[in-house]
Amino acid sequence: MIPWATRTLKKTFALAAVFAAAVIVPAEITFEHPSINAQDEVLFTVRHDVPGSPAYRTVFLGNAASTGDADIITCFPEKMDVLSGGAVLQLRNRYGTARYALADGTLAWVARGDSVPAESIRLGPQSVSPDGRWLCYVRKTGVATGELILKNASTFAETVLDDHADFSFDDVPVRWSPDSATVVYEKDGAVYFNDLKAALQQVQMTEAFRKIGAGKISSVCWANSRTLIYINHDVVYRVSTTELYTRGMYAPLVGSGVVTGRLPVAFNPMEDHFYVNEKADRLLVVQGNRVLSAYIVQTQGFSYLPAYYSKPFVDGRGSVVGCTVFWTQDDAALVWADIISNDDGVRRGAVYRLADGLQLLSVIDRPGKPVVSPDGTSLAFAVGESLHVYDIATWKATARLNGERQVSYVWHGNDTLFVGGVSTVRAWHLGEKSADLLFLSAAKTAFWTDDSTVCAEDAAKDGIRYQYDRKKNTWRQFPAGAAAIPARYAVQNGRYRVFVGSTANQRYADTLYVRTLSGGAENKAFFPDTAVQTARRKRVALVCDATDSADGLTRILSVLGEYGVGATFFVNGEFVRRYPAEAKQIALSGYDCASMFFTAADLTAKGFVVDDDFIRRGLARNEDEFFAATGKELSLIWHAPYYRATAAMKAAGISGGYRYADCGALSMDTQTFERAVASNEKYLTASEIIASCVQRARDGSVIPVVTGITDGTRGDFLYDKLDLLITALWDAGFDIVPLRQFI
Repeated sequence: MIPWATRTLKKTFALAAVFAAAVIVPAEITFEHPSINAQDEVLFTVRHDVPGSPAYRTVFLGNAASTGDADIITCFPEKMDVLSGGAVLQLRNRYGTARYALADGTLAWVARGDSVPAESIRLGPQSVSPDGRWLCYVRKTGVATGELILKNASTFAETVLDDHADFSFDDVPVRWSPDSATVVYEKDGAVYFNDLKAALQQVQMTEAFRKIGAGKISSVCWANSRTLIYINHDVVYRVSTTELYTRGMYAPLVGSGVVTGRLPVAFNPMEDHFYVNEKADRLLVVQGNRVLSAYIVQTQGFSYLPAYYSKPFVDGRGSVVGCTVFWTQDDAALVWADIISNDDGVRRGAVYRLADGLQLLSVIDRPGKPVVSPDGTSLAFAVGESLHVYDIATWKATARLNGERQVSYVWHGNDTLFVGGVSTVRAWHLGEKSADLLFLSAAKTAFWTDDSTVCAEDAAKDGIRYQYDRKKNTWRQFPAGAAAIPARYAVQNGRYRVFVGSTANQRYADTLYVRTLSGGAENKAFFPDTAVQTARRKRVALVCDATDSADGLTRILSVLGEYGVGATFFVNGEFVRRYPAEAKQIALSGYDCASMFFTAADLTAKGFVVDDDFIRRGLARNEDEFFAATGKELSLIWHAPYYRATAAMKAAGISGGYRYADCGALSMDTQTFERAVASNEKYLTASEIIASCVQRARDGSVIPVVTGITDGTRGDFLYDKLDLLITALWDAGFDIVPLRQFI
């Protein structure tokens, strides 16, 4: 065992912090390549296949005489951050949190579970301050909510900023000042600030006096360390950090800051975002990923801000999922748009320069997330087996690292990147064609070359081997020619035999066993919990109703693709007529497409004469219109608009060759503010709908998600948090299967 890997660390409060922002999702877990040496040490790998993340093999080093515990000697970089002023590289994955100390080159797990997770863990995001001394995350306490935590990266001291924050896999609702002196956060429909020096000294002013104003975290943006821009409705405020406390105490009297102008259209913090340059004289608003508007910001005044660009943001290649804006030193905006193609469903990055007009610079197939350097001049992103660095001002390539598919990457200063690939984690000094190996991410297999030397084969490339450093928990690559050293695999040593066998635990494909060869023969699972019998997982189906709005379609397709979840789309004739391109996008996505009749009207409403012929003709018309728009056929499954149908309507569909899908019991996201008031019912937010769905779901339940509505208003939609719905169902023990398995 590794002497410095203190077991007590695994039980500390740090463990709760790691898994608090994580969600359990189904995985195929396989034990592989067990090998034992003369000292009873056991090497083996565990492979996880997880929706939404790469499959990889983790290497374990345990002991046959002390089953139930083992050291993890590879560290997959699902998430990476640079902490403590650049002194520490932190890595998070489904097993816990590890930290690599740059000073002595050692890797240590600071939070870890004792076994192989029964289900894999999808990590929530963390937001790290620019100096790496603080971090924020949402620690889940419900299916879609949790506590917003401010944590000191060195002391692990925590402060709860909000005890009922919405959880998201995309973002943490905080914004750090560039000098790391202040963090702004969202709470209960308002934004507040926190002085980090005061927080460290525990002399923070009461929160009521730190309120900036109403809104969400999207309502604020730092221009520089001294200036915060805040938008409330259509009014743009400039807030100086030197006045934050004064403005906070007297905001009801003096307002939220200096008014610098107004926007011609009200800012909607639910779906809009804005970006400000460092000089705080340029502001770019992205309205619902559909309109780009750029303004000149004046020093103060109540007049409308002059716009130098404002047009619909339409890309013929596909639908825009999201935008990120980076400013150049000459105050042009580099707009990175994530797009889902209309033709093949592939996710692409379209890069534009916005100055006098909008100019397309490049389109990138399947890029990784763009990450900007601390000085804001360079952008790093992965494509295939290469990591690229571009100059933001000129959009010219300045560096490229080849040879490995990258999972995550983070800047260390402006000239170095830590790159976490599917095989290795390395430090890449820009300008060099290779990078320095720090440790292994994963391995194809691990083996002995003698009774104590642990080696591994590269996870992706044949013939490349590494040797394990037990003191530092790191690896070094074998020199050229060392690949000829024979690998030793032994499954028994006279006292024990190790093997992979079947298990009654439905959450594992198999498990690792240790057999005692002397005395009373005994077979024990190396991790006892992996052999415990479990019941078959329950099943639910997910359906998406496209009635008469396409608002959430891009988000739905993006999330389904990311998680590898199958769904059935019920398409209404009204949707096809209004959105033929979007209907074709659904048809080409590969998901089952079914019918929601040719009209969006309530067929049970008074005044309709609905007979057998009407239903059959309506279904046939919807088939024809869908085929004309997409060239594809609808499945012979249908449900009436809003799930309102009589027994006679269902029988009419059956006579036309259709099966009816009764999926309306859990349909809740069509409720609007107006309907809630009219019916005197409680309005449910998207998070509350998710909690209700999980509580009410049973084996065989069908859960609908609507793409949008046109006859009322909601604060948010279930499609906004589809990823949370999926992971909450997985966490509750449900598998998501195709609807056709139920009807």
